[in-house]
Amino acid sequence: MRLFPDSLAARTLVLVVAVVLVAEAATFALIFQNRTSAHRHQIGRSIAGQIQMLQDILPGLDSATRRRLGESGMGEPGLQLQPDGPLIPAHQPQFGFAHELADNLAARLGEPVPMRHAGPGQRSGLWIGFLSGGERWWLVLPPPRFNPPGLPPDLWLWLAGALAVLLMIAGLFVCSIVGPLARLREAVSATGDGFACKVVPEGPDEVRQLAGRHNIMVDQLAQAESERREMLAGLTHDLRAPLARLRVRLALLGDEAERSGLKRDADDMEHIVNQCLGFLRADEGVLQPTPPLPIAEAASEMVARQSELGIPVRLSVSQEAAPALVAIPRASLQRLLDNLIDNAMHYGKPPVDISLAVSATGTLSLKVRDHGPGIPSGERARALVAFTQVSPERGTAGHCGLGLAIVRRIVVASRGTLELAEAPGGGLEVTMQFPMDSEARENRV
Repeated sequence: MRLFPDSLAARTLVLVVAVVLVAEAATFALIFQNRTSAHRHQIGRSIAGQIQMLQDILPGLDSATRRRLGESGMGEPGLQLQPDGPLIPAHQPQFGFAHELADNLAARLGEPVPMRHAGPGQRSGLWIGFLSGGERWWLVLPPPRFNPPGLPPDLWLWLAGALAVLLMIAGLFVCSIVGPLARLREAVSATGDGFACKVVPEGPDEVRQLAGRHNIMVDQLAQAESERREMLAGLTHDLRAPLARLRVRLALLGDEAERSGLKRDADDMEHIVNQCLGFLRADEGVLQPTPPLPIAEAASEMVARQSELGIPVRLSVSQEAAPALVAIPRASLQRLLDNLIDNAMHYGKPPVDISLAVSATGTLSLKVRDHGPGIPSGERARALVAFTQVSPERGTAGHCGLGLAIVRRIVVASRGTLELAEAPGGGLEVTMQFPMDSEARENRV
């Protein structure tokens, strides 16, 4: 069980609300303590004055006047005068108000003041005894006078309004911190996916400094990426000339067996060069505004071309996915399917099944599967890293570990997601989810 929520916004808001509530509770405690103390002081002073007055006037009054004085009350709300007699309760009060009032009256009158009560659990008045002219008399204080009056309703409304204003200020305060952090998180996430994204420094000093350091890091990464691209592009370009000369010399060789082996090596080298160029161009165009592509129609044409080359590829399109539009360049989709089909033919077993469907979340699902051994679950994340070979035998036949890395770059650049899994019945299944164009979603609805 977690004591605190996970998000910074929720934790900050909980902290602010907790501080406000503790402050409000402390304020109420001080208010009630002050009101209680003032109430008890006022009650003690009032009763002491009544007792002193009665001690002076009672000895000079006749019985009828004393009776009328007891019946008419003492001028204080609920306060009654009673003569000593058998109706007086016998219990000593054991609650704090009675003890404090007894001490207060004893200090004011200079003599002990007896107290009586109906007993524990009984709601009765507090009987306060005093002597007047040698006779015992009792003042009866009703229970409502024990505690101070409650706070007025307008004060509760004022406190509720103040709490609402404080919470509103706290919400704005939290947004001023969490908003810039959320935008910085999105920028960091995009940069982690390989697409450098800067963020405008805003918010508190610490967040602005962090955003500034992120922007510096993005510039450094962009410079390193540019240098890497130039190096790879130059290398692959320089390799094309010797490859061309090698093919010319192969054509002049007389030994057919030797020529066949060297030709396969040349083909492998050219495939590696093409893969490097494909990796460099994987995100070209997708970062720019891209017109929606009817993906089912485009995929059908690309699969048809593969079938013409004798590659066993099957395509299935659901009724909902047939009119779907996805913002992905046609060239990028071609490169994506070519790499997946090529990987399936080299590392898996035919046929290659491609399916298009619309998921329950409203995204377009593109799946490509083969019927080979697949990739172990512990190796699938590593298989998406550029220039990584899952097993040594995959480094043969002109492959250098870029096929799935190219696919991943294209999918992420198109704001999609990619997942590798084991296909039902065996084989590798590559599932890609792409957001559909708004027009396609409206037609679907």
